[in-house]
Amino acid sequence: MEFEQKILAAKEKRHSHFIKVAMVLVIISLLCALVIILLSYSAASNDSDKGVEAVKQKEVLSAPVSSSEIPDEQLRKTYIKALSHYQNILKAELNKIDLIKWNKARYEQLSSLRDKGLTEFSAGDYVSAISSIEQLTQLSQTTIAESQQQFEHALSNAHNSYNADQYDDAKLQIGQALMLDNTSIKAADLSVNIDKLPEIIDQLAKINTAKIENKLDTELKLIKQLLKLAPNRTEAVKRKQVLTQAINQRNFNSYISQAHKALKQQDTETAKKKIISAKKIFPNRQEVADVTLALQDLESKQRFKMHQEKAQLAMSSDDWPTAKKQLELTLHEQADDSASQKYLTQATKIIAFNTEFEQHIKSPYRLSNKNLASKLENKIELASVFSDLSSSLSKNSNTLSRLIKDMNREVSVEISSDNLTTISVRSVGIVGKTQSKTIKLLPGEYTFEGKRKGFKSKLISVLIPYDKPHFQISIYCDEPI
Repeated sequence: MEFEQKILAAKEKRHSHFIKVAMVLVIISLLCALVIILLSYSAASNDSDKGVEAVKQKEVLSAPVSSSEIPDEQLRKTYIKALSHYQNILKAELNKIDLIKWNKARYEQLSSLRDKGLTEFSAGDYVSAISSIEQLTQLSQTTIAESQQQFEHALSNAHNSYNADQYDDAKLQIGQALMLDNTSIKAADLSVNIDKLPEIIDQLAKINTAKIENKLDTELKLIKQLLKLAPNRTEAVKRKQVLTQAINQRNFNSYISQAHKALKQQDTETAKKKIISAKKIFPNRQEVADVTLALQDLESKQRFKMHQEKAQLAMSSDDWPTAKKQLELTLHEQADDSASQKYLTQATKIIAFNTEFEQHIKSPYRLSNKNLASKLENKIELASVFSDLSSSLSKNSNTLSRLIKDMNREVSVEISSDNLTTISVRSVGIVGKTQSKTIKLLPGEYTFEGKRKGFKSKLISVLIPYDKPHFQISIYCDEPI
């Protein structure tokens, strides 16, 4: 933004200078014309001498202005192009470098050349400005090349110090690298890893202590923590594999032993957990297959008893979906159990009745259908056998019976109009013209239609509720065609 402002200022100054030169030329031309007119009125004896003098004076006054007074457009464009290259390309590369910290003298030299070129450009001295920008470009390129070379060297040294666990030197070298290129992802990543070195060194000491004390689990845990900090430590990876194998074998033997002990105590849950743990380590071992068979036999007997108890509890709680599920699980364990078969039949029928009754309770207006109402009344009678077993079925049966009665009881519908509109109820009949009239309709959806000659017809859809004894509606045709 600073460079652009200076360039704009230089352009404005050059434009002002050009206008001044043009005005001088115009004034000179006018003066020449005036001299010629005055000379034409001079005495004849002086015509030749004065004519010669006038011509000489005209030649002097009308001589072209020196090119140094007029801006050189080509030189100006050359400078702007070079400055743009510096600003958009070289400056971006220089910004990666902490120049003040790395080489303050170079920073001041670059700043001086830049400002010098802008000052010369503003003054219209384009040749000097181009020379300054060329020096600035060359020095910038040299600076970038030198910084990149030193960056690579510092980054390499930082890597070597990191691999040797030399924190102080690694920190110094990576700081140098980031000073020379603050956009380097490699340097930034390495800096993060170097910051972890103190923790890594401390972790290595703890690992060595655990190894000396033969604490395999502790050592493995510490190595895993180390590998999270430094995943590429090959020695730690190898030691982790050795420890993992030894610990796995020890744990597998322990899990199998604990599983057999739990089965003897009828503790299937503990046995199952131990088998699962053993299987995670060595899933294909024969020891796992043997103890699994013993567990399955004991589990089957315990599941039958458990599902049977849950089914009884669900039935007593009027939770028939749960009871049905538990009875099915019971029969899965012992398919020939007659008591479970009997209760499953009852549960299935109660669930079916409840499901159907609840659907119709949610859609009461369908119950105005005589055939449907008759079928449902028969089903309510069949369901009464199970009413003592299920309070929810008894409640749904009573609710549905009441809705059937309500949906087949006519509602008084009071119609008000203007005694000019002919009113009818679609699919029911004609009411005719009236000011007020009451008709009887069953609950449900109806469409009232009003017609009047010369006026637009009206259609009104209404829902006559089943739970109210009266309903009112007004219909007028009052909008002319």
